[in-house]
Amino acid sequence: MKRLVLLTLLLTASTVAAQRSQNEAVVEQKFSPGGSIRMRLSAGDYTISGSDSSAIVVTYRAGTRERLKKIKVQIKTNGSGAEIAVTDTPHNNFHATIEVPRHSDLWVRLTAGDMKIESIEGNKDVEAHAGDLEIQIAHPEEYGYRDASVLAGDIDASAFNISKEGLFRSFQQKGPGKYRLHAHLGAGDLTIRESL
Repeated sequence: MKRLVLLTLLLTASTVAAQRSQNEAVVEQKFSPGGSIRMRLSAGDYTISGSDSSAIVVTYRAGTRERLKKIKVQIKTNGSGAEIAVTDTPHNNFHATIEVPRHSDLWVRLTAGDMKIESIEGNKDVEAHAGDLEIQIAHPEEYGYRDASVLAGDIDASAFNISKEGLFRSFQQKGPGKYRLHAHLGAGDLTIRESL
Protein backbone atom coordinates (compact mmCIF):
# COMPACT_ATOMS: atom_id res chain seq x y z
CA MET A 1 0.00 0.00 0.00
CA LYS A 2 2.83 2.39 0.88
CA ARG A 3 4.47 1.67 -2.47
CA LEU A 4 1.24 2.44 -4.29
CA VAL A 5 0.87 5.77 -2.47
CA LEU A 6 4.52 6.63 -3.15
CA LEU A 7 4.17 5.70 -6.83
CA THR A 8 1.02 7.83 -7.12
CA LEU A 9 2.79 10.81 -5.54
CA LEU A 10 5.79 10.45 -7.86
CA LEU A 11 3.57 10.25 -10.95
CA THR A 12 1.59 13.30 -9.83
CA ALA A 13 4.79 15.29 -9.19
CA SER A 14 6.26 14.36 -12.58
CA THR A 15 2.99 15.28 -14.33
CA VAL A 16 2.96 18.70 -12.64
CA ALA A 17 6.64 19.25 -13.56
CA ALA A 18 5.94 18.29 -17.18
CA GLN A 19 2.96 20.64 -17.36
CA ARG A 20 5.04 23.46 -15.90
CA SER A 21 7.85 22.94 -18.42
CA GLN A 22 5.36 22.78 -21.30
CA ASN A 23 3.94 26.18 -20.30
CA GLU A 24 7.34 27.79 -19.67
CA ALA A 25 10.10 29.02 -21.97
CA VAL A 26 13.53 30.62 -21.54
CA VAL A 27 15.47 33.08 -23.73
CA GLU A 28 19.08 33.87 -22.80
CA GLN A 29 21.79 36.19 -24.13
CA LYS A 30 25.29 36.94 -22.80
CA PHE A 31 25.69 40.49 -21.46
CA SER A 32 28.41 41.99 -19.29
CA PRO A 33 27.73 43.84 -16.02
CA GLY A 34 27.84 47.64 -16.00
CA GLY A 35 25.83 48.20 -19.16
CA SER A 36 22.49 49.83 -19.97
CA ILE A 37 19.38 47.74 -20.58
CA ARG A 38 16.22 49.04 -22.26
CA MET A 39 13.00 47.04 -21.90
CA ARG A 40 9.66 47.39 -23.66
CA LEU A 41 7.19 45.06 -21.99
CA SER A 42 3.63 44.20 -23.01
CA ALA A 43 1.02 43.63 -20.33
CA GLY A 44 1.79 41.03 -17.69
CA ASP A 45 3.29 40.28 -14.32
CA TYR A 46 7.06 40.87 -14.24
CA THR A 47 9.92 40.39 -11.81
CA ILE A 48 13.21 42.00 -12.82
CA SER A 49 16.09 40.71 -10.69
CA GLY A 50 19.81 41.28 -10.49
CA SER A 51 22.10 38.27 -10.63
CA ASP A 52 25.84 37.62 -10.50
CA SER A 53 25.92 36.08 -13.98
CA SER A 54 27.06 37.76 -17.19
CA ALA A 55 23.81 37.14 -19.02
CA ILE A 56 20.25 38.31 -19.48
CA VAL A 57 17.79 35.48 -18.90
CA VAL A 58 14.04 35.81 -19.55
CA THR A 59 11.94 32.96 -18.15
CA TYR A 60 8.26 33.28 -19.00
CA ARG A 61 5.12 31.23 -18.67
CA ALA A 62 1.52 31.35 -19.79
CA GLY A 63 -1.60 29.37 -18.93
CA THR A 64 -1.35 27.05 -21.92
CA ARG A 65 1.25 25.86 -24.41
CA GLU A 66 -0.74 27.49 -27.25
CA ARG A 67 -0.61 30.90 -25.56
CA LEU A 68 3.07 30.46 -24.79
CA LYS A 69 3.87 29.90 -28.49
CA LYS A 70 2.33 33.29 -29.42
CA ILE A 71 4.52 35.32 -27.04
CA LYS A 72 7.56 36.99 -28.60
CA VAL A 73 10.68 37.64 -26.51
CA GLN A 74 13.70 39.33 -28.12
CA ILE A 75 17.03 40.20 -26.55
CA LYS A 76 19.47 42.26 -28.62
CA THR A 77 22.91 43.24 -27.33
CA ASN A 78 25.39 45.71 -28.77
CA GLY A 79 28.53 46.32 -26.71
CA SER A 80 27.46 47.83 -23.38
CA GLY A 81 23.81 48.16 -24.41
CA ALA A 82 20.94 45.69 -24.53
CA GLU A 83 17.31 45.84 -25.62
CA ILE A 84 14.60 43.47 -24.43
CA ALA A 85 11.15 43.34 -26.02
CA VAL A 86 8.29 41.17 -24.78
CA THR A 87 5.22 41.34 -27.04
CA ASP A 88 2.01 39.51 -27.86
CA THR A 89 1.40 38.52 -24.24
CA PRO A 90 -1.96 36.99 -23.27
CA HIS A 91 -4.52 39.12 -21.42
CA ASN A 92 -4.16 37.04 -18.27
CA ASN A 93 -2.07 34.35 -16.63
CA PHE A 94 1.31 35.58 -17.91
CA HIS A 95 4.43 35.99 -15.79
CA ALA A 96 8.03 36.69 -16.74
CA THR A 97 11.18 36.79 -14.65
CA ILE A 98 13.96 38.84 -16.23
CA GLU A 99 17.40 38.30 -14.73
CA VAL A 100 20.07 40.85 -15.56
CA PRO A 101 23.60 41.49 -14.26
CA ARG A 102 23.35 43.05 -10.79
CA HIS A 103 25.25 46.20 -11.88
CA SER A 104 23.11 47.54 -14.73
CA ASP A 105 21.28 50.73 -15.66
CA LEU A 106 17.59 50.12 -16.43
CA TRP A 107 15.11 51.87 -18.71
CA VAL A 108 11.76 50.05 -18.54
CA ARG A 109 8.36 50.75 -20.12
CA LEU A 110 5.43 48.48 -19.23
CA THR A 111 1.99 48.84 -20.80
CA ALA A 112 0.08 47.37 -17.84
CA GLY A 113 0.50 44.86 -15.06
CA ASP A 114 2.46 44.37 -11.88
CA MET A 115 6.22 44.78 -11.82
CA LYS A 116 8.83 44.20 -9.14
CA ILE A 117 12.46 45.30 -9.51
CA GLU A 118 14.98 43.89 -7.04
CA SER A 119 18.72 43.44 -6.40
CA ILE A 120 19.89 45.79 -9.17
CA GLU A 121 22.43 48.57 -8.58
CA GLY A 122 22.39 51.39 -11.12
CA ASN A 123 20.26 54.12 -12.65
CA LYS A 124 16.56 53.31 -13.00
CA ASP A 125 14.06 54.95 -15.34
CA VAL A 126 10.79 53.04 -14.98
CA GLU A 127 7.28 53.83 -16.24
CA ALA A 128 4.01 51.88 -16.46
CA HIS A 129 0.50 52.86 -17.53
CA ALA A 130 -1.39 50.82 -14.93
CA GLY A 131 -0.71 48.25 -12.24
CA ASP A 132 1.44 48.06 -9.14
CA LEU A 133 5.13 48.89 -9.26
CA GLU A 134 7.61 47.92 -6.54
CA ILE A 135 11.26 48.97 -6.66
CA GLN A 136 13.61 47.58 -4.03
CA ILE A 137 16.82 49.48 -3.36
CA ALA A 138 19.71 48.04 -1.35
CA HIS A 139 21.34 51.39 -0.54
CA PRO A 140 19.04 54.45 -0.83
CA GLU A 141 21.97 56.78 -0.11
CA GLU A 142 23.52 55.76 -3.45
CA TYR A 143 20.81 57.70 -5.29
CA GLY A 144 21.28 61.37 -6.15
CA TYR A 145 18.34 62.79 -8.08
CA ARG A 146 15.16 60.81 -7.49
CA ASP A 147 11.62 61.51 -8.59
CA ALA A 148 8.41 59.54 -8.65
CA SER A 149 4.82 60.26 -9.65
CA VAL A 150 1.43 58.55 -9.77
CA LEU A 151 -1.64 60.01 -11.49
CA ALA A 152 -4.12 57.91 -9.49
CA GLY A 153 -2.90 55.86 -6.57
CA ASP A 154 -0.43 55.86 -3.71
CA ILE A 155 3.29 56.45 -3.42
CA ASP A 156 5.00 54.64 -0.57
CA ALA A 157 8.68 55.52 -0.91
CA SER A 158 9.84 54.43 2.53
CA ALA A 159 13.41 54.20 1.18
CA PHE A 160 13.31 58.01 0.99
CA ASN A 161 10.84 58.68 3.86
CA ILE A 162 7.98 59.67 1.53
CA SER A 163 4.32 58.58 1.63
CA LYS A 164 1.54 60.18 -0.46
CA GLU A 165 -2.00 59.09 -1.29
CA GLY A 166 -4.66 60.19 -3.76
CA LEU A 167 -4.59 61.82 -7.17
CA PHE A 168 -1.61 63.42 -8.93
CA ARG A 169 0.95 62.45 -6.28
CA SER A 170 4.66 63.10 -6.85
CA PHE A 171 7.96 63.91 -5.19
CA GLN A 172 11.46 65.03 -6.11
CA GLN A 173 14.59 64.79 -3.98
CA LYS A 174 18.31 65.23 -4.28
CA GLY A 175 20.54 62.86 -2.38
CA PRO A 176 24.28 62.28 -2.06
CA GLY A 177 24.56 59.33 -4.44
CA LYS A 178 25.63 58.88 -8.05
CA TYR A 179 22.59 57.00 -9.38
CA ARG A 180 19.38 58.50 -10.73
CA LEU A 181 15.88 57.13 -10.08
CA HIS A 182 12.79 58.06 -12.09
CA ALA A 183 9.51 56.18 -11.59
CA HIS A 184 6.10 57.04 -13.05
CA LEU A 185 2.82 55.15 -12.84
CA GLY A 186 -0.48 56.10 -14.47
CA ALA A 187 -2.81 54.25 -12.11
CA GLY A 188 -1.88 51.95 -9.25
CA ASP A 189 0.40 51.84 -6.25
CA LEU A 190 4.10 52.72 -6.43
CA THR A 191 6.37 51.33 -3.72
CA ILE A 192 10.06 52.18 -3.35
CA ARG A 193 11.58 50.45 -0.39
CA GLU A 194 14.92 49.46 1.00
CA SER A 195 15.63 45.79 0.40
CA LEU A 196 16.44 43.66 3.41
